[in-house]
Amino acid sequence: MKILVTGATGFLGSRVVPRALAQGHEVIGLARSDIAAAALRRQGAATVAGDLTHPAGLTAAFAEAGCAALLNLASLGFGHTDAIVSATLAAGIRRAVFLSTTGIFTSLDPPSKRVRIAAEHTIRTSELDWTIIRPTMIYGGPDDRNMARLLALVRRVGVLPLPGGGRRLHQPVHVDDLAATVLRTLSADAAIGRSYDVAGPQALPFREVVAAAGAAAGRRVYCIPVPVRPVLAAARAYERRADTPWLRAEQIARLVEDKAFDISAARHDLDHRPRPFGIGIAEQAAAAGHPGRSSRRTETRMTRTHQATQLLQDIRRIAAVAGAPTALRFGAAVIRHARTIQRTGTLDAADGAMATRSHTFQPLPGVQVTLPGTAFGGAREMYCRGVYHAIPGYAPAPGEVVVDLGANQGLFSTLAARAGADVIAVEAQRGFASAFTQHAAGNGVSNRIQLLHALVGPATGVLADPRARQTASHWDGDVDVLTMAEVFEAGGVDKVDLIKIDIEGSEFALFDESGWLDAVSRVVMEVHTEFGEPRVLLDLLVQHGFEATLVDNNLMRTTHLGDAPSGYLYARRRTPIPRARRTTERRGDSGRTHRRAVLAPIIGAPDETST
Repeated sequence: MKILVTGATGFLGSRVVPRALAQGHEVIGLARSDIAAAALRRQGAATVAGDLTHPAGLTAAFAEAGCAALLNLASLGFGHTDAIVSATLAAGIRRAVFLSTTGIFTSLDPPSKRVRIAAEHTIRTSELDWTIIRPTMIYGGPDDRNMARLLALVRRVGVLPLPGGGRRLHQPVHVDDLAATVLRTLSADAAIGRSYDVAGPQALPFREVVAAAGAAAGRRVYCIPVPVRPVLAAARAYERRADTPWLRAEQIARLVEDKAFDISAARHDLDHRPRPFGIGIAEQAAAAGHPGRSSRRTETRMTRTHQATQLLQDIRRIAAVAGAPTALRFGAAVIRHARTIQRTGTLDAADGAMATRSHTFQPLPGVQVTLPGTAFGGAREMYCRGVYHAIPGYAPAPGEVVVDLGANQGLFSTLAARAGADVIAVEAQRGFASAFTQHAAGNGVSNRIQLLHALVGPATGVLADPRARQTASHWDGDVDVLTMAEVFEAGGVDKVDLIKIDIEGSEFALFDESGWLDAVSRVVMEVHTEFGEPRVLLDLLVQHGFEATLVDNNLMRTTHLGDAPSGYLYARRRTPIPRARRTTERRGDSGRTHRRAVLAPIIGAPDETST
């Protein structure tokens, strides 16, 4: 899509533009200066000269851009909206996404509030196919004007006075999460003519925000409650005397009102996927670092060297599994988006650049899987790195029964079915079902996979908290909680040859269940150290007659994971049990209904429906 972006060099725009380019969009940035134009061109975007403060020239600039859609990331608080809407319509652009703010709901009455409310009215009553995005406080990166200041403050002081005791709720949203959501809005038909509040996954008392910032900076911060009125009076006095005040009275006043918002509509329509604040602020603090310390610089150099080594290994693995041409295209994408990759610390931009075409992988001898480009990142991890068959003897084989816990979009299930196994896939987030079905059907293995929507091991892990489930990226309605015995019963099996587990920390509660492990021959799982000690699971497997191996994220055997957030545990029985078999027909084949009647049918004909 050819997109015209205003505010393209701003805090949010500088994240949106590289993402849009990585996803294959053609970006035209409205640039009011040569410096802004040069910055955009360095990222790979084209530019058109224009200035929102000079409405007379906007129509010509918008028409010259010749775009199909507008992303207006420039503030609506300066009174330019009428001119922007007029120029958009005159240029023949119908689809338009505007960035507003949840600040319009403040109980205060700053002048910009009235301007923004009027701007939203202009947008809503226009003839555009409009969407309005209202983010809460945006953070992330050294250039933010919110949490960067807080991090700097908690690094200097250990005691922080908080007006009102910091009891009011805040729900910051990470700038990268917001950028991804803004881009998805362009292609979301359900978003046309709607406004969305976009925030973090959970509203937190401000004192918890401060505590998380302190923890991210390696400091324990003590919060001291102070009365609001004297602080406001002092702030107003300071503001009157300072030429460029570092803190304004309005900012303090907003600290003592709740800023909590329902993001369910954004999650459902825009696939909004906000990261927990604790994770986001820790990433921001780590990226900021301590530049004055030589040991930190050495650590950074070592990290970059390690990242480069890992990247070369990834490219070699892609060549081996997906072919040299695919590896070359991925390598070129890495080079093209090197700045974004360096800034984010992920390969998401390069993975996104691979989304324009499908890819064929051969992760196991004689086994081919073809996937759309949107699944490239997951396939790179699962198929090219081979995280679930890195040790010989753990790959799924013909005639086996495989259980895939945490099936996600079905990459492992599809691989196992292509290898000739019968698969019982379990996934708690219904939102993955469409991609799962597409991947299975596209590879001709729908008849080998039974997809169950259910939650297992709910006492630990990311989804242990019901509130976390509602903010999960693909949560689309509650599902029943099943024991492993019920999963086996629903699938019609009494034994399982291989069980793959990736359930985000729920594996620790799963192993508290008794009996099911005796019916399993091989186990391979991702373990999440935030929720338990991997050694406990390893010892338990050994007690049940398994030989077990722990590997780190570099797929190297180890005895412990240290501070790493995750690793992989492989286990197989010392004395094999008989090959697993179906004890009954699959539910749905014979009309047999599981006694809880909660699960999805076997993937199959489009007219099948859930019971």
